[in-house]
Order: sequence, then C-alpha cells, then structure tokens
Amino acid sequence: MFVIDSSNIGFIQEKEYGKEFTYKKTDDVWANSHDLFWQIDVLDGVRYATIKRTVAYVCVGEDYLGFPILEKWKLKKNKTYPMWLLD
Repeated sequence: MFVIDSSNIGFIQEKEYGKEFTYKKTDDVWANSHDLFWQIDVLDGVRYATIKRTVAYVCVGEDYLGFPILEKWKLKKNKTYPMWLLD
C-alpha cells in the first residue's frame, strides 16, 4: 500500500501477490529492541520488519512472552527513493 508521507524512504514489492508497500525507519522502542528497524505501511496500519535486499521478515503478531512472530516475505523489488526527493 502506498502512503504519501515525507518520512517514507522507499517501497517494496512482495513476490507472491505483487503488492507494493512503502516503508520508513521506526521510532518504536519494542520494535527496535527486537531488531525490527523498519515500519511498513499496510492496509490496517503498520507492521514492523527487518528488510533485506530480497527478503523481508515482517512482524505479524506477538507470542505470549512478548516476542515477535515473523513472516518471511520474498521481495520482487526493494527501491529506496533518491536523496534529493527526500529533502
């Protein structure tokens, strides 16, 4: 899902369904403490993730101990916006 926001730094396209999502750095303490440094904009809000070049590990929930439940998304595209566009 594309969300127009000046803090977005890029977008990913997942391989299975071809959906596109914008993402940005997150300030969430819980997410950062679990190495989930990115915030992906989805239809029902945001999901925290670790994004690599060809794969994203997306938090889809939390277990009873408070650890993230991760789902692996294979990526078709992972594009960051040019720096001049972000200024």
